[in-house]
Amino acid sequence: MKHVVKIILLILNTLWGLLLIMGAYSAYCPTRVGILLELLFPLNLFVCVAFLFVWLAYNPRYIWVPVAALVLAWGGIARYCPIHKPQPPDNSAPGFTLMTYNVYFLLDYEGSDTPQNRTISFLLAQDADLVCLQEAPELADPNPGLKVAQAQIDSIHARYPYRIPTSHGMNFLSKYPARLLFDTVYSESSAVAAYRVQIGEREVTVVNQHMESIGLTQTDKELYHEITAHPNTDYLDEVKKHLLSKLVNAARARNKQADLTAEKIEELAGNVIVCGDFNDSPLSYAVRRFRRMGFRNAYNELGLGPGITYHANRFWFRIDHILYKGNMEARWLERLRYKSSDHYPLLVRFAWEPPAEIH
Repeated sequence: MKHVVKIILLILNTLWGLLLIMGAYSAYCPTRVGILLELLFPLNLFVCVAFLFVWLAYNPRYIWVPVAALVLAWGGIARYCPIHKPQPPDNSAPGFTLMTYNVYFLLDYEGSDTPQNRTISFLLAQDADLVCLQEAPELADPNPGLKVAQAQIDSIHARYPYRIPTSHGMNFLSKYPARLLFDTVYSESSAVAAYRVQIGEREVTVVNQHMESIGLTQTDKELYHEITAHPNTDYLDEVKKHLLSKLVNAARARNKQADLTAEKIEELAGNVIVCGDFNDSPLSYAVRRFRRMGFRNAYNELGLGPGITYHANRFWFRIDHILYKGNMEARWLERLRYKSSDHYPLLVRFAWEPPAEIH
């Protein structure tokens, strides 16, 4: 009997190890299977780590099986869950701070009873030099329904003299001179806008991206919540019917949008930042598409842990990203756990580097 148990455990461990490895590199094969493996990556990672402890307790000589899977999948693991010592905020080197934040249309996710809009108060308190907003109104006038006070609007206008609202809730706030380069709508829930910012003698192009949402209905979200709270095989047909097809279709749409944005910016030289609500994980094709263009992922260089940026409905994923390239370097990063929105914002400090020498 013990031998049979060992064989079953080896088969299961090998299977989950293969799923983990394929999920780690699923962006190289953005098919339906690849997309599903990407979505299941955190579950497969958890199972493989669990097998480490199973073999330690049951038969340590086979611990090499989960270890081998983890080593082979390390490229994906490091992108999904980087391990870096947090750097304290230090603005001594010349540069600028940038925040990306999906502000949930300035609604209060927690429904707090405050006299003024919590999200705007939070933005002002962070005092970032450049702010990329998604799902944001124009911030031109007070709005009693959202508790947006005239004093808050006045503070935004004084703090950020350069404001560029565009279609589909995209908004850009800047302390420095900025102009719109392009504004493109991809669908009812996705758009992209790019801005050229002059910071002293330097220029930086900021691309504010809001990619295709999953498009789940309230019924879908309640189903997912029930599944994660009480796992049951009775839900499998409903999952396949209501959730998986929507997840896969939305991922395919984001892949196309990533290609379109990449084509728009591939000729842009100098300092470029692509940030926003990607609605996609660090292992996705969309993120890899920009990595292939030489972009670096600020969170992967500075973050610690999975860095969840979406916290609603048990969809705990890092779907907001800040990618960059040029003569600058991300020095510190904060994931600000403030729950006035269903997203957490990311705040990064960039320091200028000397221009590359021409030989």
